[in-house]
Amino acid sequence: MTRKDFKRPPLRHRSRHRIRQLFNGWPWIIWLGAAIGVLVLLPGGMNRIRFYGVAERTYEYVSPLESGRIISLNVNLGDPVYAGQLVAELDNASLAAELLMDRASLMKTRDKVHSIRYELESIKLEQAKVQGELDILESQWRRTQELREKKLILEQDVEDLSPQIAAIKNTLTYYPGMIQQLERRLALTEEETKLFDSQELKNIQDAQKQLKAQTAGVVAEVLQQPGDVVDTGDPIVRISNVSTSRIIAFMPEENLMDIAEGERCRIITSSSRNVYDGKVITVTADIRKLPVFTGFGDQILRGRRIVIQLDEGTTLIPGEQVVVVPDVSLLEQWFGRK
Repeated sequence: MTRKDFKRPPLRHRSRHRIRQLFNGWPWIIWLGAAIGVLVLLPGGMNRIRFYGVAERTYEYVSPLESGRIISLNVNLGDPVYAGQLVAELDNASLAAELLMDRASLMKTRDKVHSIRYELESIKLEQAKVQGELDILESQWRRTQELREKKLILEQDVEDLSPQIAAIKNTLTYYPGMIQQLERRLALTEEETKLFDSQELKNIQDAQKQLKAQTAGVVAEVLQQPGDVVDTGDPIVRISNVSTSRIIAFMPEENLMDIAEGERCRIITSSSRNVYDGKVITVTADIRKLPVFTGFGDQILRGRRIVIQLDEGTTLIPGEQVVVVPDVSLLEQWFGRK
């Protein structure tokens, strides 16, 4: 029979068995250590600071300076263009009429120049004639005075030339002012003629009719087609930049002191997860509502606009979504900034 007061002795737990049990659970230890390492090394730590942004997109709209009809369009959607490339041409009758009017004005101005020159030469010739008459009268006056002193001529035969000499001298005083005034008019008219050079007017017309790209890029949108009539400033083609070295990021309203101008930061692309380095160049002073990509789509949030310049030699595709992480120490990441 079984004894009711019998008790089974306790099992002995030796230390080597406990160590063996601990080693049997090594996968959990590795996973726990990896998790702790990720939390420590993750940019931002427990006080993680990150901003969402996008690679800057810049556009150039090719627009006419004058209204007209498009006679040719030399680019298509997606075509690469270079600076100075001919994009479109306009057929504008008003430009041709304006050119004819400018040429007529040029001819009129040139005729005015010839008229002023003729008038100037006539005044100078008249001045020379009057000066010659004065020289003759003064010579006669001196000769008469010599004869009267030698008593070779009677007093009643002496003609008084003083009034004529005085009148001619008075007339000569007006000529320098008249000549100077005509010379000023001639100089101004000649300057005006230089501004209306026929070839220059033709170049102006060509520049207004030929629409060229100012920067290199890719045709992102074609807004008009040949045959369309466009007004001054109407966009015909939109050209997008091919690459960019600037990031436009968003700093939420509650993180006003988390980043400053000149601070280094890391840029992580959302698609490829590549990491780039850059520096903050501007932070807007005012708080505004801005469209922001937050990782789950575009949202309208309040905050400041940050512009980040990537390090030299680094470029991104315009419109690529990124995450910006300030390059701060682990202590600042874990415990925040003071």
